[in-house]
Parts: sequence; C-alpha cells; structure tokens
Amino acid sequence: MKTSGLYDILWAAARWALLVIVIGCSHIGATVWATETIDEVLAVVDQNPVLLSDLVLARLVGLAPPSQENDESSDHTPLDARIRLELQYLDLVASGALQHLEIDVGQQLQLMRAHAGGEDRLRKTLSEHGLEWEDVEALALRVAAVHSWVERHLRPRITVTVRDVEQAYQRVIVEPMREVETEPPSLAHVNEDLRRLVSEEKLNAEIKRWTDQGRERHRVTRFVE
Repeated sequence: MKTSGLYDILWAAARWALLVIVIGCSHIGATVWATETIDEVLAVVDQNPVLLSDLVLARLVGLAPPSQENDESSDHTPLDARIRLELQYLDLVASGALQHLEIDVGQQLQLMRAHAGGEDRLRKTLSEHGLEWEDVEALALRVAAVHSWVERHLRPRITVTVRDVEQAYQRVIVEPMREVETEPPSLAHVNEDLRRLVSEEKLNAEIKRWTDQGRERHRVTRFVE
C-alpha cells in the first residue's frame, strides 16, 4: 500500500473527523477566533476522503440506499454504499481498466437531473448545500464507470442452469407457500422470473467478490460507524 504526504495530511486531519475553517474577527479591540465546520471526513479510501457532503449529494441525486436497509447491521447504509463505490472506482483506475471502458456519463447525469426535478432545480439545491456541479459530474463518472464494468465484464460471466432454476423454485416459491398451505404455481409458469432472479443473485455475488478483492488491494479507513 502506497502512503504519500497527502495521505498523511488527510489522516491527521481526519483523526478529528472534521474539516474546519478558522475565522478571525475583531471584538472590542481583541481578535476572537472561531471555527466553523464546513464538512466532515467519514472515511478515506486510499487517498480519497469520503465526506458527509458526499452522502448528501448521493441522496439528492437518488443514489442513497432504500431507508429500510439503513440499519447498523447492514452493509447497505449510505456510508457503506459510498465507500464501496469509491473502492470500486479506484480499483478500475489502479488496474487500468477505466481507460478501456465505454462510459456513458451523460446518461447518468440525465438520470440524476430527472431524479432531482431538472438541472435548474438540482443546481439550486446543490448551492443550498454548499455543493457544485463538478461534484455531480465526479459522482456520475464513478457510477457510470462501475456500471459499465459490471455490465460488460461481470454480467457476461453469469450462467443460469436448469438446476439453478429448480433450486430457486423450491427455495423461493414452493417452500414458503407450503408453509402457509398454499398451492404453488407450476415451475413453467414462473420459470422466466426465477431465471432473472438467479441471474441477479449470481451477479450480486460477482460484484461482492470483486469488491472484496478490491478491499485487499486498497486501504479503507473509517472514522465513524
């Protein structure tokens, strides 16, 4: 793991989990120093800080995890999700894969604008939260890059066998319905839905495997739980 002077600075600053600005003002002939918190460092991935404002931005553009998943025992809290995104993006950068991907940042920006109610409304909201349009573009790049890698390199690895579908049928349909004494639909009736379900489950497993491997290659330091 590489350690640079910048990382040492971030480490020292983030020990307090705060980025502060010091303001000097004059009061009755004496100088009074006050501090104002402008952001909070929640974690650092390699040399990249994950800030409280990053979580605010993710929520504004529709990338925050569903609220029912936001519990302390989950790996899907807003902070977990943002750390994971930064880790995945940095892994693509470090491996050199990023420069070979077809990344549609424009489409991701369009989705973000739509979620926020249009670009004008989004820009106004960003300003209210001390954020800039460049922050949106940086986030869109990360999301689009990871999406491209998943769709072009991980999804093609997925195969769903007849046995996979049969096992999912028993696990997802038959066993739960028999517990409530309900007759399950035939396998043929739900075959395509189960095939899609198994495909997404396997894809999620591939993404998790990739992310776990990334955690071994990159340093992740959290300052809050």
